[in-house]
Amino acid sequence: MVTAKELENLYLKMPGTEPVTLTTKRGVNNDVLQTQSISHAWQRDITRDDVAKGLVLTAPEGIVWNIPDVLLAGKEIETGDTITDSDSVVWIVMSITRVRLRTHWRCICRREK
Repeated sequence: MVTAKELENLYLKMPGTEPVTLTTKRGVNNDVLQTQSISHAWQRDITRDDVAKGLVLTAPEGIVWNIPDVLLAGKEIETGDTITDSDSVVWIVMSITRVRLRTHWRCICRREK
């Protein structure tokens, strides 16, 4: 069985990843903010199906972030959370799906205005 440490080392070698910051908003009024650095996440272009679902209006304003579950240290991503990329662009999580045998979070995001 693969250990969490072995998976973490795998992401260190994976090309095309970048560090991001996840900001979670919890509490009754979303007033409890927590930030977490994620060492390796990667972007993918948004699909036509994602645009058709109304999650974003146009492809340029949306992106898909893939975040390995093992790097979240037990936290979960929810809609309304934000992902800040290495260029300080803030992305609002609009939809979340667990993919690849629940090892990754696929986050459809809209650029914050």
